[in-house]
Amino acid sequence: MNSIPRRRTTRAGCALASCAVVALAVTGCGSGSDDASSSGGSSGSGDTITVLMEEISYTDNIKSLLSDFEQQTGITVNLETVPYADQSSRILQEFAQGSSTYDVVFNDNTYGPGYFSSGYVEDLSSYASSDTQFGTLDDFYEPYLTPMTEGDAVFGLPVYGESTWLMYRTDLFEEYGIDGAPTTTDELMADAKTISEKSGGEVAGISMRGMAGIHAVYPWAGILRSFGGSFYDADGNLAIDSDAAVEATQYWADLLTDYGPAGVGNFDWEQNRIAFTQGKVAMTIDATANGPYNEDSSSSTVAGKVGYAPIPYAEGVTPGDNTDNSLNVHALYMNAKSAHKNAAWKFMSWATSQAVQENAVDTVEAVGVTNADVLTGDAYKEKYGAFQDAVMSQLTTGNVDYLPTGDDANTIIENVGQALSEVLSGQSSAQDALSTAAQNISANG
Repeated sequence: MNSIPRRRTTRAGCALASCAVVALAVTGCGSGSDDASSSGGSSGSGDTITVLMEEISYTDNIKSLLSDFEQQTGITVNLETVPYADQSSRILQEFAQGSSTYDVVFNDNTYGPGYFSSGYVEDLSSYASSDTQFGTLDDFYEPYLTPMTEGDAVFGLPVYGESTWLMYRTDLFEEYGIDGAPTTTDELMADAKTISEKSGGEVAGISMRGMAGIHAVYPWAGILRSFGGSFYDADGNLAIDSDAAVEATQYWADLLTDYGPAGVGNFDWEQNRIAFTQGKVAMTIDATANGPYNEDSSSSTVAGKVGYAPIPYAEGVTPGDNTDNSLNVHALYMNAKSAHKNAAWKFMSWATSQAVQENAVDTVEAVGVTNADVLTGDAYKEKYGAFQDAVMSQLTTGNVDYLPTGDDANTIIENVGQALSEVLSGQSSAQDALSTAAQNISANG
């Protein structure tokens, strides 16, 4: 096994400011740690900021309300979007060059700790205590804010989050005599085999994302942990070619090769979601964000026929802190090089406020909202009641270290993702592919 010390941060509880949530009306804010000589002064009024965000429904919601924010604050926002697959490399390039082009960027907690430890993004604590116009840090659902903290520092504001779970067709399970969701990986394989064979191949037993990179790595990481594996060993050294990792990868590849749909090796999140909602597969392991799409009767053929359950573990493996479901949070970060930090904070606090998140639940797919009152509110329950309890259960046990974090996160994910692609396509054995990945990571570490 390759030995690379893990670059990781500690995540202790943060000291949170408190005040009442305020809706869209705006008054001046405190200066935080910003330089008051920057244009617009302490309120940010008159400033123009540039924000880079992911192409996703939460961004669509923010866009729909943006003109109100601009009119009320006097802050102009240039909001650019990129696909998730391009997001991390784009941001890292900007940060590495010391660029101030983007005042605010949007990415998940896989990369946030590395941004903070590298000095790329600001500690937001002083801004949060000085400007409570749109709410406070206490308003966030705690499991979603925790990955954005290091000691007393808070370096990101959560826009949306998710965990991972098993989704399965309850009607097909009943039709083919399968008694409830699988609880072990052996049962998962057997159930996939049963449905694939008894349906005459018309319905694939299971599907997951197979595309190289983060797409494949995200659900595979759950299988890795199901077999007792992890990205790092107890001493913090890289463990992606451990015995457990090799076993998990071979299982994952066999499962998808034998019982997955044609072309699964090229499936990204959207393709995998569509395959399930169009009734082409019986089970999938993916994000809790998929729930609304499953239950949307206007586009899903399986609405009302889906069960939600934890990801199974291999025989003899019991969950501890190393749980096999994720806690993944996508957040806004303030560029440390921004010349308009007060305006940037104003936008960040508004974009994650209760009023904006309530609008998201009303108008877009927003199962991952991060405001505690919205997440547990009546409107959320009315819209997502079919799986609300399952979502909350998964978040409670979600693993914040599910994916690697820190400076080397992107290198690890890209190399492991390439290895998975090679194993799934039959180009390499699990052992050889993961050993090569570990060597490449070491060379670039």
